[in-house]
Amino acid sequence: MKDRCPCARRRFSLLRIAALFALGLGLAAVGGWAQEVPSDPCRKLSLVDESARLGLSFDHLTGARGGKHLPETMGAGLAWLDFDGDGWIDLYLVQSGPFPPPEAASATASNQLWRNLGGGRFERVGGSGEGPAADAGYGQGAVAADVDGDGDSDLYVTNYGPDRLWINRGDGRFEATPTGVDGWSSSAAFADADGDGDLDLYVSRYVVYDPKAELFCGDLDSDRRTYCDPSLFAGAHDRFLLNRGDGTFTDATAQAGLSQAAGRGLGVLFTDFDGDGHPDLYVANDLTINGLYRNRGDGTFDDESLFSGAAVNGQGKPEAGMGLAVGDFDGDGTPDLAVTNFDVETNTLYRNLGAMQFEDSSLASGFGLPSFNLLGFGLVSADFNLDGALDFYVANGHIFENPLRGDSSYRQPDLLLLGDGRGGFSVANCGPAFDESWVGRGLAVADLDNDGDPDLALLNSAGPAQLLINHNAELGEPRSWLGVRLLGAPPNRQAIGARVTLTTTSGRQTRWVLAGDSYQSSSERRLQFGLGEGEKPVKLEVRWPDGKRQRWRGLPLNGYARLVQVQSP
Repeated sequence: MKDRCPCARRRFSLLRIAALFALGLGLAAVGGWAQEVPSDPCRKLSLVDESARLGLSFDHLTGARGGKHLPETMGAGLAWLDFDGDGWIDLYLVQSGPFPPPEAASATASNQLWRNLGGGRFERVGGSGEGPAADAGYGQGAVAADVDGDGDSDLYVTNYGPDRLWINRGDGRFEATPTGVDGWSSSAAFADADGDGDLDLYVSRYVVYDPKAELFCGDLDSDRRTYCDPSLFAGAHDRFLLNRGDGTFTDATAQAGLSQAAGRGLGVLFTDFDGDGHPDLYVANDLTINGLYRNRGDGTFDDESLFSGAAVNGQGKPEAGMGLAVGDFDGDGTPDLAVTNFDVETNTLYRNLGAMQFEDSSLASGFGLPSFNLLGFGLVSADFNLDGALDFYVANGHIFENPLRGDSSYRQPDLLLLGDGRGGFSVANCGPAFDESWVGRGLAVADLDNDGDPDLALLNSAGPAQLLINHNAELGEPRSWLGVRLLGAPPNRQAIGARVTLTTTSGRQTRWVLAGDSYQSSSERRLQFGLGEGEKPVKLEVRWPDGKRQRWRGLPLNGYARLVQVQSP
């Protein structure tokens, strides 16, 4: 018998909409946007979908068969990694497949690894058959990191169903390892949370969902089903796993003080928000407050969510958080935080005030208002036009095929927001990549052709994987850039958690090395610093994950410098 229950609908207030626009216009009138829109923002930037030319052919399968199961709306993600160590970044794509997942695995629904042949051309590893790390679960996301300290990037795959850790054996093979995490996982992130040198793991988990419950949402008279609102389901408890030192993990959720984290988690990242050298934790939750947890330095955490200002928006309301990005967007050297949300909420930009305090600067910065009618998932920050300021790319797409509001749509255009380096942003959809609308989900950034400007990989729900090539260097006089690849002390050879600060003749740029961000995705580890016109580098400082510092001067431009951590005797 079908349960008769009303579908909860996300409601909005006309007064709230009017207030948002009035506040936005007022801030713009008094110069509160913090930036002026460039006269020709696309003069140095054009993003072009070149998937076909580069040989990438992958279509995401939701496996929808009319049952309108919620997991069909939420996948999937991807991960950049140089799995074979040849200096060219490779791509791992997550597949979902039939739902409910069949007992027997299907090769057509398995994840795929694509090798970068150099110059950005790709071929599927394993050809038409199963390749390395061909996880056949109902896939959600992936994060790449060296979890066993051997120098190779491994893969953690989140599923609806059992998650899997794929250990890279260094010879083209990946070996599957059970994780003990089951249910519905979404995003995952790695960091050395307890200070012992190896990488620990946090897995955000969405809701408790049983496809056999036959919950009915839609029109009973016509028997027309629609997807149920997530508010009808209890949040699943997140999991925190400590690395035993050999690439295997033990559940430490309770002892870390994280057992209450059950807020319909979708996005997660680790970053040292308060500058004490320990990676803190931020979780984007759907319909409940977001979580900010301060690391005490030993792998245990204090819940600072409500005290920080980053749990709710500036109106004191929780939102529907999905994707996450972190960066120094205003040039003060501290990590600010950005979150994508449901439509009619706007995406949120939290400015770091220090001491684990944040303020909502979404409207004043120009970051929030352009997203008002859009539903954001994947989110990355990078200097796309190489002017020395971080920008944003947002992958948009609804979860409902027929959104309740007439001014919203299922397929949606993506957003590119260019930063001014002082915390201000303006929309600049540069290039033919913005001519079409998709149902965007996973998104990650990498320099796939090694030319110094950031490129993008996107995965669309029930749609294609896309490679957006940045043609920055081909438009007029190319800008200079400085790239770095960090080699940390074992076992954290990829230096995850390091902070890198470049001082130039005109200012300072700061980056953090992450493993897991955006939405169900993982960007590459190398860092790029764009140099504006006439700007010259002065020095570069790395604060390694163990707190030690090194400085370099005279690094070569327009290439990647390999920076090795000096180990004290």
